[in-house]
Amino acid sequence: MKSIFRCLPLFIAVVVSAQEREDRTLLPWDQMRAIINEASGERAMHHVQELVPYPRVRPLAEYQGTFRETDVMVRYAKEYGYSNVEVESFPSQGALWQPTRGELWMVEPDVRKLYDIYDVAISLAGNSVSGEVTAEVVDVGAGAREEDYAGKDVKGKIVLGSTGPGTLQRFGVFDRGAVGVVSYTSLRADSYPDEILSSGISANAPEGKSPAFGWVIAPRVAREIAAMLGRGQKVVLKSIVAAQTFPGELEIVHATIPGDGSTTQTVVVSAHLYEGYIKQGANDDNSGCAATLEMGRTYIRLVNEGKLPKPRRTIHFLWVSEISGTNAWLNKHEDIAKTMMADLNFDMEGLKLSASGSMWILQRTPDTFPSFLNDVGASVMEWVAEVNRERVRYRANGYRFTLPVTAPNGSMDPFYIKVDKHYGSSDHVTYMQHGIPAVMFITWPDMWYHSSHDTPDKLDPTQFKRVAVVGVGCMSVLASAADETAAKVAGESYGRGTERMGESQRKGLSYLADADGTGLSEAYKEAKIAVRHQAAVEKAVVHSASVLFVNPADGQKKLAPLTALVDDRSNGLQDELNAYYKLRAEHLKVRASEPSTTAADRDASRTFYERVQGQGGGFGGGGGAAAAARARLTDADRAALDKVPQHMRSELNILLGQKKSVSEIRDFLSGEFEPLPLADVSEYLEALEKLGSARKVAR
Repeated sequence: MKSIFRCLPLFIAVVVSAQEREDRTLLPWDQMRAIINEASGERAMHHVQELVPYPRVRPLAEYQGTFRETDVMVRYAKEYGYSNVEVESFPSQGALWQPTRGELWMVEPDVRKLYDIYDVAISLAGNSVSGEVTAEVVDVGAGAREEDYAGKDVKGKIVLGSTGPGTLQRFGVFDRGAVGVVSYTSLRADSYPDEILSSGISANAPEGKSPAFGWVIAPRVAREIAAMLGRGQKVVLKSIVAAQTFPGELEIVHATIPGDGSTTQTVVVSAHLYEGYIKQGANDDNSGCAATLEMGRTYIRLVNEGKLPKPRRTIHFLWVSEISGTNAWLNKHEDIAKTMMADLNFDMEGLKLSASGSMWILQRTPDTFPSFLNDVGASVMEWVAEVNRERVRYRANGYRFTLPVTAPNGSMDPFYIKVDKHYGSSDHVTYMQHGIPAVMFITWPDMWYHSSHDTPDKLDPTQFKRVAVVGVGCMSVLASAADETAAKVAGESYGRGTERMGESQRKGLSYLADADGTGLSEAYKEAKIAVRHQAAVEKAVVHSASVLFVNPADGQKKLAPLTALVDDRSNGLQDELNAYYKLRAEHLKVRASEPSTTAADRDASRTFYERVQGQGGGFGGGGGAAAAARARLTDADRAALDKVPQHMRSELNILLGQKKSVSEIRDFLSGEFEPLPLADVSEYLEALEKLGSARKVAR
């Protein structure tokens, strides 16, 4: 019998060649192979283990010099050949609080130490006052509402509750005279009953009162105490705290990989080294700093060896105090900020995805900030994911990944990824506030987010290697792009944009498919808005790629035919919507008329609001002033503030700054997300005006 394996090598070569044609990204395969071969997940893991070997009590000497993490990043950056490695410090509001002793004891009905900060560093709530206090415990349930305290005397006692320690402090200490609080707030109390969240209390007490102390304990321990109290037992705890304060400081490490001088444009790669100085998360975000450090090392070596093209644009690496540090640095270095044409932000990168039930996610820029950058990130990310899953149609080359990106000591999992809509709460938002396109790569969910369990043992060298490969691929495209690559990126954005326009049409078709006879005309209106909105976004995306051309103004001219084609495609999609509208109308036996313009529509198109700077409330802000202002609103006004869903509010805030009418704001949000009643937007904005966060203006 003739063996089929005699022909296998040739067959494998044919299959691999086919895969190279199918699995394409913005860099050629030889460059991607070079990146894969050089990038090291183990090195990134070693960085984390140097940065945060375990959650620790920070020695006071670090507040008088530089912090450990800063020293580690500087040492490796210099060793790896980065240029201009420097440390900058900026003052920040509020003092830095650091405990040197923290113990929580049960003294009745048993005598035992429950927590010690040298065992669990974040168990003591930030800003707790030094002192030794022994007091009886009162269980207030959640402790987040006035009624939770009804009939309970907490004066001179310790409040136990499941809400955050800051809320317990306000209700229990400031309002009712408790001497301290014990919180068991948790993201996943049932799945991880021993997990403790990083939390703090306010350092600013009302006149004549003390901030007191706060502890955050595991749900399992809290349930034991609550059970004792439920049985009628008296529970007495002793809190021992010794802490010091230091002037507020934002410490930042900055380094560069210089460009060739042919352009003043620059690229920035960012991750936050600090999120306060008490919380020291292995994944959030020492993993992002460790990964980006490895990206730079890999890139420098491959450029020096001639395996990647030399950068035209200087690459800035910023390892910062999250958000506030980024803002301080950009404000100080406005001349550099003006040159930055893209930011790649890495926040929470190293988890073993299968262990946390997670995906590695690219958070796109919002529709208020259209950019080619999304498509650069998606192209490289999806390429790595595709070549790291077993595909049955290619099994002739063996039951394996096409091009494995795995680490010697890491997992062999497929690469679970998702390109998702924009979400804020990291440094990429700060860059966009300064006019710099920015995307975020992040792992979510993170089962150990902001908790005592955010430790290096949860991390995976394979995940680090894949992150580094994607990061270096994106960096190389952005740093080296000239006209040829710019045209390739524009084509990528145009092609992906047509897919997104198709998705918007499918969304619109679903509105029509789900509507009944009375709602069909309104569904048609929403469908048209969805397609029209996406077309406007995609024209701006293609246009944004002009910045990559050697002469951006010339690039705009070259890309103009593509943006015109977006309009053509949009018109075709609208015609198809109309045809389906008529089909549905015939089926439902209603008239397929064009949607009418109501008096409310006309009024909304003539009504404009603008933001009031420095206010919180509806924009996700908070603080005492915002809370007090909200408390003065009527029940109807407070209900109105919930009529715009949370996931739309950051976009609405940006749209207010773009001088759009209420009608335009409503259509933009409906096009980007899902249909939103015009009345809800109007009532929301009216409530914001009463709150002091917005005001109506004449146009």
